[in-house]
Amino acid sequence: MSRLVLYMGARFGRFAILLFALPLFCPIVLWFWLLDWHPLAVIATGAVAIPAAMLAIVLLIGTLFAGFRPSKVKGITRESAPKLWAVWESIAGKHRASRTRIILSDDLNASVGEERPFLGLLGRRPILTIGLPLLAATDQKAFAAILAHEDAHLKNKDTNGGLNLAELEKSFDLIFDFAPPGKTVSGSLFYWMLGPLSRTLEREEIRLSRRAEIDADRHAATSGDAHDAARALLLIGAASAFFDDQVYSPLQRELLGAMAPPRPPLERVLAAAAHLSRLPILQEYAQKGVGRAR
Repeated sequence: MSRLVLYMGARFGRFAILLFALPLFCPIVLWFWLLDWHPLAVIATGAVAIPAAMLAIVLLIGTLFAGFRPSKVKGITRESAPKLWAVWESIAGKHRASRTRIILSDDLNASVGEERPFLGLLGRRPILTIGLPLLAATDQKAFAAILAHEDAHLKNKDTNGGLNLAELEKSFDLIFDFAPPGKTVSGSLFYWMLGPLSRTLEREEIRLSRRAEIDADRHAATSGDAHDAARALLLIGAASAFFDDQVYSPLQRELLGAMAPPRPPLERVLAAAAHLSRLPILQEYAQKGVGRAR
């Protein structure tokens, strides 16, 4: 059953919820059939048929709004970061860039996702998340190579399988709001039924993510400058090792005996990033980054 749902979810996304909704309507159909013939059976089965039909309706409503819940985080405007927008527009093109929402984070990473509101009738809306430590640790060429990697995800459409599975998972959100597990019998039963499926979905999303990263690296290297793409990966590895040694490890020691709140991690990272541009430090931590990758 999990494999069937996985296949349908990867192909049809939120509409695979029909595999759960249609069987839930069966008790209410039988209930209506018994309405005129077996009144006692109607009374006995009503406790099952009516809640099952309500769950099916909630599932279908959740399908409508699976891609409608956008992130509440507002993206940065062109006026606040014109150079960043200019780099993204030069790589993604004006049309895709105009539909993109760029969000800043505190991670040493960049990622791209998509939303399809209103059942996808309004098209796809890319969401580009860029970490401030990534901006601090890379120069313009390396940063452009990283954005080319993210744009390759969109061009390859390899977010499609993961996006479909993500929308399928979001379709279940509303039913657990309607029938919380642990507080309602139907919600607890449904949560118990979805346990094996959730683990299968997680494994498949990891597999799709790994394959998508390899394809995006290949596309970015062949369509642009392979040297810049490799250099960007090396800078990220060096920055990760450097920030672990100079920021996160000392911060953990400070937290053990801190009497007052220490400096925020992001502030420390941005201050330490200036030292990473020194050639001896960069060479040292580039070797550490390569060692970690191995």
